[in-house]
Amino acid sequence: MEKPWEFDDFIFDGDVLKGMTRKGKDKIKNEELFDMVVPTEGPDGTKIRVIGEQCFFRRKLNSVVIPETVEEIQYEAFGVNNLTEVEIPDSVKKIGAYAFYRNKLTDVKLPEEVEFIGDNAFSLNQIGEIVFPETLEFIGVSAFYKNNLTEVNLPKNIKEIDMYAFRKNNIHEVQVPAGMEKLDNRAFEENTVVKEA
Repeated sequence: MEKPWEFDDFIFDGDVLKGMTRKGKDKIKNEELFDMVVPTEGPDGTKIRVIGEQCFFRRKLNSVVIPETVEEIQYEAFGVNNLTEVEIPDSVKKIGAYAFYRNKLTDVKLPEEVEFIGDNAFSLNQIGEIVFPETLEFIGVSAFYKNNLTEVNLPKNIKEIDMYAFRKNNIHEVQVPAGMEKLDNRAFEENTVVKEA
């Protein structure tokens, strides 16, 4: 466990990190500890595989280190913080709805093997560029809504992009792979030129 954090600052449930205890929340507030190092394991040695719903929601975090044991980041796990950048480890396959929404992200490194990015996962940030790995299959409703993207290169294996996924950015043209199962006609701005690759 990375100092100043201790096991009793967190709530564990097997391989799921559920949230913070009152002690942990008070520690953040009273000591102004806004840089979070997510624990790699619980007190019994179980590796943390899931960061649970609202785990660090509204904790005023400026930075976070996510361990390489994590495979899933759930609903609102890091929503409404002050994160400016985040490196999500390559072990993560699923990023849930609202996981990082309403932060101050300008720089995001997606995992090499991520398959699923949920609704509003990165909405209301300031992301200027993003690299999508070839494993990515699903981008949810408003996933990157209201960011600063000017271009996106979609992976050839992408199956579904839902409505408003890239609305309120500044993307003039995009190439979509042939054979997609669903591309909502509201995924991009009305004046974005959508071409089939």
